[in-house]
Amino acid sequence: MKSQKPNIVLITSDQQRFDTVGAYGSVVRTPVLDQLAAEGSLFEYAFCNNPVCMPSRACMQTGRYTHQHGLRYMESAIHTTPGLPPWEVTFMERLQNADYRTGAFGKLHMHPHKGFDEMQLTNGQGARWHVPYGAPFGPHQFGDDYARWLEEKRPGAYAQIYEQRRSREYRQYHSAVTSVLAFEEYVDYWITENTIDFIEREKDNPFFVWMGLCNPHTPVDAPEPYSTMYDPDDIVLSEKYLKRPESSRVPEPDVMRRWIAHYYGLCTMVDDLVGMVVKKLKELDLYENTLIIYTSDHGEMMGDFGRFGKGRFYEPVIRMPLIIKPPDGDENVQRRVSGLVELIDLAPTILDYAGLRIPPSVQGISLRPILKGEAGGKEQILCEYTTENKESNGKCIRTGRYKYARWSPQGREELYDLHTDPDELNNLADDERYADLLSEMRARLIDHLTMSERPIIVRNRYV
Repeated sequence: MKSQKPNIVLITSDQQRFDTVGAYGSVVRTPVLDQLAAEGSLFEYAFCNNPVCMPSRACMQTGRYTHQHGLRYMESAIHTTPGLPPWEVTFMERLQNADYRTGAFGKLHMHPHKGFDEMQLTNGQGARWHVPYGAPFGPHQFGDDYARWLEEKRPGAYAQIYEQRRSREYRQYHSAVTSVLAFEEYVDYWITENTIDFIEREKDNPFFVWMGLCNPHTPVDAPEPYSTMYDPDDIVLSEKYLKRPESSRVPEPDVMRRWIAHYYGLCTMVDDLVGMVVKKLKELDLYENTLIIYTSDHGEMMGDFGRFGKGRFYEPVIRMPLIIKPPDGDENVQRRVSGLVELIDLAPTILDYAGLRIPPSVQGISLRPILKGEAGGKEQILCEYTTENKESNGKCIRTGRYKYARWSPQGREELYDLHTDPDELNNLADDERYADLLSEMRARLIDHLTMSERPIIVRNRYV
């Protein structure tokens, strides 16, 4: 007998811009995600709460801001990054206590991993790792579990990954190469297989599964057919790329187009893998009773302003793809939600659908009323960032129209009018005509930080 509680599937890509999903108006082909959006809700303005991996994922897991849970930064040697404090409770632990079977497969990028009955994990892509063992950045990224699986499929394939990473071609094309692996050997295929296997085994129990895909995180080494799916000549470079400073280290236009074409290919590959999970849920007659959430941990600069990667408050980094397909009991959902929401809202949303109490220490809100059109979005969102050397801290507040950021100890400020300047090309912080607006946004940031101070312990118990 199948569970009456809704099953919950959380799928996260890694370092994916919101504008690489077809439903957002992108040229990237993502038919599965587009269909999920058509059957559920697409959130047009969803934001991460930290623009780097581990702190962002801690926000998702706890429903709390960075300054609350304390995982503020990532070190270059990732395994030495301080983990989530022991007093922080994840929504997965709360699901476990409510008799959900919980599984995690792929990249969670957290330690310690709390709240899972079963795990098969990898640390992810990691373009810096050119050797499988002994790198100065810490343990090898893909990990022994994936290595064993791959070696059983094709002996010697695991070593080929790192041979390619040491090749001239790999460096010449800024890590935009065709992978030496077949699609069925790729790390995200392994993650998807494990996710499907867990769903098949737990189909008669209420389950939560987190499928943490590694892509389209760099290196953009898509396997065939995805590496050649998009013609670089068709790529239109953004104004923000064209305005890159002369000192920029991003490649010239022809190489940049190649890089973007590979990145787009990985986004379509991710969509195909999501499709494998959706197909299995339907085959097992689980789809209608399953809450499916798709998002990413942060975005990617992709050459904008002469930069790759993350660690900025620009829209391509903090604005997230977010699609939620509710279980069948939630009918008449809004297909497109234009209000502001945050990734800290995922934890209370999941708890809400599981029929569990949302603790007062959780700062996020359930998105369920918003999906059903019974509530609007937030007035503003908060994003925080600390550099890996801990020498600079940034706080960012974004409303429906304006974005304000302050960096300490430098005292540098940024202010953008996103209606008149959606590409964030003109910093208004030093413009005297906007002095009153600057003061208002400063006050908003201070108020938001002050009002978000909620205790983790109430009456001597964790909540």
